[in-house]
Amino acid sequence: MRLCLSLALLTAFVAPAVAAEREKASPSVERMKNDIYFLAGEACQGRGVETEGLQVAGRYIAGAFNEAGLKPGGKDGSYFQPFGIDGPTRLGTPNTLSFVGPEGKSIELKYGEDFTPTSMSAKGKKSAGVVFVGYGISAEKLKYDEFDGLDVKGKFIIILRRTPRAEDKKEPFDKDMNSPHAALATKLALAAQKKAAGVILVNDVGYGKDNDPLLEFNYRAAPSQEFPVLHIKRKVLEDLLTASGKKLADLEKSMDELKPEPVELKGWKAETEITVTKVSFPVRNVIGVSEGKGPLADETIVIGAHYDHLGNGEPGSMLGPQGKGKTHYGADDNGSGTTGLLEMARRFGAMKNRIGRRIVFVAFTGEERGLFGSIHYCKEPPFPLEKTTFMLNMDMIGRVTPVVRDSLFDKTLGIAALAGPAGPTIPALRDRIVVYGTGTAEGMDELVTNTNNKLDFQMIKVPGGTGPSDHDSFYRKKIPILFFFTGTHRDYHRPTDTPDKINLEGMKKVVDMGEIFLNYFAAATEKPKYLVTKGGWEDPTEERPRVSRPAMPKLGIMPGNYESNEGGVLVEDTTPGGAAETAGVKAKDIIVEIAGKPIKDINAYMATMAGQKAGTPIEIVVIRNDKKVTIKVTPTP
Repeated sequence: MRLCLSLALLTAFVAPAVAAEREKASPSVERMKNDIYFLAGEACQGRGVETEGLQVAGRYIAGAFNEAGLKPGGKDGSYFQPFGIDGPTRLGTPNTLSFVGPEGKSIELKYGEDFTPTSMSAKGKKSAGVVFVGYGISAEKLKYDEFDGLDVKGKFIIILRRTPRAEDKKEPFDKDMNSPHAALATKLALAAQKKAAGVILVNDVGYGKDNDPLLEFNYRAAPSQEFPVLHIKRKVLEDLLTASGKKLADLEKSMDELKPEPVELKGWKAETEITVTKVSFPVRNVIGVSEGKGPLADETIVIGAHYDHLGNGEPGSMLGPQGKGKTHYGADDNGSGTTGLLEMARRFGAMKNRIGRRIVFVAFTGEERGLFGSIHYCKEPPFPLEKTTFMLNMDMIGRVTPVVRDSLFDKTLGIAALAGPAGPTIPALRDRIVVYGTGTAEGMDELVTNTNNKLDFQMIKVPGGTGPSDHDSFYRKKIPILFFFTGTHRDYHRPTDTPDKINLEGMKKVVDMGEIFLNYFAAATEKPKYLVTKGGWEDPTEERPRVSRPAMPKLGIMPGNYESNEGGVLVEDTTPGGAAETAGVKAKDIIVEIAGKPIKDINAYMATMAGQKAGTPIEIVVIRNDKKVTIKVTPTP
């Protein structure tokens, strides 16, 4: 089947919608103005998952769905679909560390001066022997293994940060710039594999040369471990080694010569009590439903937009730590998409006895933390995914920008240069939009082009269905998608993304186009035929120069929101046509080993994959139905 709008269908869907909206343009724009100024206003506190403002925004959206006449589509007859998102680890009291040695020797450490727990630490009390292992590296290819012949089971291991020769550019420890051996995630994963009782980190000579700073508690280079993870000053380690007849400087010199010298601190024990708590944030998607009538009423199409943002400088702020405490209003990202969703809800809610498929309106949350809202919807869909035929996503649709109508910007219509026979002409401007997913169904590209012939956007089409927004979750479930996006800007993920910078008329035009597609997919008698597309995410509006970095080889999986005592990375879903799916990896598999290396968590996964090569087959081990399955996969670039 081909999704092709004939002239008659185009007239049926496009002309009335556009004409009607011209008559009521001012009320439509005024409604959207009210919505976005509330959602990106002080009451919603930047809509971060750690703020009450997110709950305020959710109630506002639910109220708008109710007023529009949409049925509740959430849990227990409500508009809400609740779930939880893991938050940061928080430090409590008490936190202590001491070293108790032979003949009554004791070294008591001061919290904040001599040591600190890390956010990667488990809580509780522990007492165990101590071994200095060096850098905590086991690198078979480099013929360097500090654990060779060393039994650290049930003992605290003291580990230096980074690697030998960390600042030697001529003869580095590992010439591979993607080397995982310096990563704390790799070191902690190896410590867990060796069944260490805990890890005590120490700055290497390079990190420790200026005041020897302790790690900030919130510095998180790996997920939470099942054992204590602390950081001590170099002087503490020097005192311990001196008591055992060793000098740290001598040991570091030996390691720089690639001659590891682990030291078991005989007679010494580390005794610690750590108080940390894990935080989980209760969040909720907001779901409203416009039921259809007739033979297609049991099928579903979804329109979505995420309503969460970065609150008061939550992870993701472009200001980094300086953004903490500053409200990130998120007018464009994604107050604009949510505003468009509410306007669309009002339009379809006003359509009584509408013939066609059910339309489900979803305001997702947790998108900024990792698409958690759309992932959860697809895990627990209120309406079956196998009967969901199309998904439309709107994210950052508020900065519609008029651009010169020429071949540089217009990648789809092939308009020629501006100069004609009579000489140069005044440049024509058109509103620019990027539409993703034009290759996710047969005829989708032609459908989008034909629709735009009337709307006259300066349209950039991208065929791919993956990307860093909520449509990705549906595409991986083999549902055709379209995703509207108006481009990046300097206010992205900054406090300056405010509603006064939104192009309200342009945003309404995007909503007009969305209404056309919803009408079409709600009424089309045949389902669109899903297609796998190649190519990843790209932002064709990005004008900043891109830094060329080696791409990490990819398996093509979507990791899940998952932590387990047994370790592993949950495959929430696979990329259609990607390396993992092609090799036979399935959703809900848990990856526990890659190329012979244990995978405890997502950081170990990333570190291990960074050491692989695209095009070179590797073996991965997954847990499937409580059984280990070995699969040969060829990573892609």
